Amino acid sequence: MNEKSLKAYVTTKKDKKSNPTYSKMKMDNLSSIDDFLSKNFKTQGELNHNGVVGPQSTSNTLLSTHKQVKEVKLEDFKVLKVIGRGSFGKVCLVEYLPNHEVYAMKSLKKDLLIEQEQIENTLLEKEILQTIDYPLLCGLVFCFQNDERIFFVMPFLSGGELFQHLRKFRTFDEEKVQFYGAQIALALEYLHNKGIVYRDLKPENILMDEKGYLRLADFGMAKKLKENEKAMSFCGTPEYLAPEIITMEGHDKNSDWWSFGILLYEMLYGIPPFYIENLDKMYEMIKTHQVKFPKRFNVSEEAKDLIKKLLEKDPKKRLGSQSGIEEIKSHPFFANLNFNDIEQKKIPAPFIPELSNDTDVQYFDEEFTNEEVTMSYIPKKNMDVIKKNQTKFKEFSE
Repeated sequence: MNEKSLKAYVTTKKDKKSNPTYSKMKMDNLSSIDDFLSKNFKTQGELNHNGVVGPQSTSNTLLSTHKQVKEVKLEDFKVLKVIGRGSFGKVCLVEYLPNHEVYAMKSLKKDLLIEQEQIENTLLEKEILQTIDYPLLCGLVFCFQNDERIFFVMPFLSGGELFQHLRKFRTFDEEKVQFYGAQIALALEYLHNKGIVYRDLKPENILMDEKGYLRLADFGMAKKLKENEKAMSFCGTPEYLAPEIITMEGHDKNSDWWSFGILLYEMLYGIPPFYIENLDKMYEMIKTHQVKFPKRFNVSEEAKDLIKKLLEKDPKKRLGSQSGIEEIKSHPFFANLNFNDIEQKKIPAPFIPELSNDTDVQYFDEEFTNEEVTMSYIPKKNMDVIKKNQTKFKEFSE
């Protein structure tokens, strides 16, 4: 498959700084969820007062990890809060009415997936989500589709994004960075052992559960690679991109270890090492500049050495490139940490979220959680496009 460049879909730190809810997703034609559910089951072709179609929405269950649940549909869920948004849809906190359990539900608009040629990438995301089974990754509970959207239903991780915690505290001490870093390294190694390159490591894609442990989420940019195969696309978040992605000379799992080094640096210093607002200059710095460590921060030599070795420009010389996580585990920075205990969640977390109930969203951005719960109607011309391409979504059921 020839990969489409995803340059147009990345969200930069500048975007988030000026507007935490910034998204390239169109925000027009919004209506309340209740209105959507009541009007969405009209006869095909009938228009509402806004001149947009309200199709008869057929439901197709694509995956259910609950053996007793054979079919799920949109009416089975009560939408409680908006907790996030991406380029192709939004993420909501939902209650599954048959058993009253709460989940996070990601909805993806089919017209946008068609327009941006992201059907195959979304299919791969679904395949990855349904095959991963690891305590440090966020997998899939249900997956279903209707005429307009695809829905991924996942565990609700009430501790929120690592990004929000880092934004609040600005930096983490080394104990936290060791604890969090070990979990991310283990999650990456699990994916790499399955031939999956993650490609979008950043604090926004790392979620915290109620016990203070992390899970890697959002596999929209992940890719499966065969042994010795390289991906040639330009994708990821600018300040986390490895040099070989920017030069488009081909990248593999070693690009994830670069991003891991960027993440460790950001947790310790509060900002990615090569970050500036000018993208072209930032890309040049990533390709040519060596990492610098501001003296005003009290960071150990072991941490600096680990980051230097992860931010090696040559991917073949980068830490992790030869024997994966074993190189990370053996580094002095992690000398006093038992990775097996981390994997089995035996070590008490250095920070445990204070939650009032199962639907507490205090650790999610208020710009989302205060937002009115809405769902957009699909304009008739867009529905026509979906109808013409609906067969492409049959693969999700195969």
